[in-house]
Amino acid sequence: MSLSPQSSVKSNSGSSPAEPALITGANEPIYKRIRDLPSKGFTIDWVNTIFISVTHLVLIIGTPLAYLYAPAGFWKIMLAWTLIHALVACLSTTVYAHRLIAHGAARKISWPVHIVFGFIGQVLAIQGSVRRWAAMHIIHHGVDRNGKHHLDPYSATWFDSTWRNFLWSHMLTYFFFHPDNEATEKAYQAKNGRMLIWQDKLYLPLLILLNFLLPLMLGFVLTGTLVGALCLQLAAVGGFILAQHNTWTVNSVTHLWGATKGAISSAKNNYIWMGPLGEGNHHADHHDHGHDYRNGFGWSGWLLDPTRYVILLLRGLGLVKGLQRASKHKEAEILARRALQRAQTKSQPSRWCKYERKLEALKRDWLEATRRWEKFKTQQAQLKASYIEKFETRQKFELKQKMAALKADMDEAKQVMRARKQAFFAAVAEVYAPHYA
Repeated sequence: MSLSPQSSVKSNSGSSPAEPALITGANEPIYKRIRDLPSKGFTIDWVNTIFISVTHLVLIIGTPLAYLYAPAGFWKIMLAWTLIHALVACLSTTVYAHRLIAHGAARKISWPVHIVFGFIGQVLAIQGSVRRWAAMHIIHHGVDRNGKHHLDPYSATWFDSTWRNFLWSHMLTYFFFHPDNEATEKAYQAKNGRMLIWQDKLYLPLLILLNFLLPLMLGFVLTGTLVGALCLQLAAVGGFILAQHNTWTVNSVTHLWGATKGAISSAKNNYIWMGPLGEGNHHADHHDHGHDYRNGFGWSGWLLDPTRYVILLLRGLGLVKGLQRASKHKEAEILARRALQRAQTKSQPSRWCKYERKLEALKRDWLEATRRWEKFKTQQAQLKASYIEKFETRQKFELKQKMAALKADMDEAKQVMRARKQAFFAAVAEVYAPHYA
């Protein structure tokens, strides 16, 4: 009962399942229909299939009955339980399993974070142990760079139909054992922190305790009736189902629909789809630089990203340290590459040839400006560290003068960086112009 993508990967030991068809190009369809997958080595994961199907059926049938027969006023407690359960589980997946563990967005994570988010929150999500979840997510991102498209456990580009891709990436992938798990096992073994190993070992008993025994017992204590116990249990089922779909939506929606496609992935930025909890609205940015604790570049990356806010709160409390983020140079590389790819695709060949050299030159100028600014930024950090260490007034005065001069250089470098960025995107806009200059 792991409900992890990893649970849907079958070991190859002692057997040789049929190899999946390889792609001829990045993110091209490799399968026709979902029902053809058994012939490619996929087999049904009956544990996941039954658990997902039964819990969804129980929720659909049981919800109207529960609100009809629940003790008077108990629906308020049920609703609160569902929402709190879902929120804790969702944030645990996005903050902890996703950004902090899978992507290593922080160099140091304290034990209270492991306990609250790993041993409680991620168990409430019922998406597998953190090690299993992170391993499959690493593979999901890895295919962007290694080109092994057939290994993506929840790919949204396997089929030549949008709705087949949606159904597969959103949910149906968890119904199958995937034929190739060598890379996944390596990623799983690599996540060998002591707290992760213990969470992995205790996952199943904690799952039963927190998601089933606890709500049943508490419901009985609060109402003194079996109906009350079952009602609160139904509320818990609603909580982890909401958490599951929160994650599954990122796998499906944000890889299928959106305005801006990633430079190295099928992921898309979709500023209309602002959820879930910040994982969806800048998904292309995330795939282009996964280690960033933020989910998006620039000011718009702040829009509705509760996961970022929670991580910053944890840093403020001293519970996580050493947050990772893309440098200005890396951001510029990604944004420029994405803009050039789109310009080449959308423009006529003759028009692209006319502007290609100009765009490449402007890109180089912009990237050089970002390097210069970051050099000054590094120098500033060094001077600040030296200033703290100095005790003599004269030495501090000299360092203040150096920092003031450096600040002026940084301001100038920042203006140049912004100007060159504007020049680059102005030239990109010219490519889209309806008429030749």
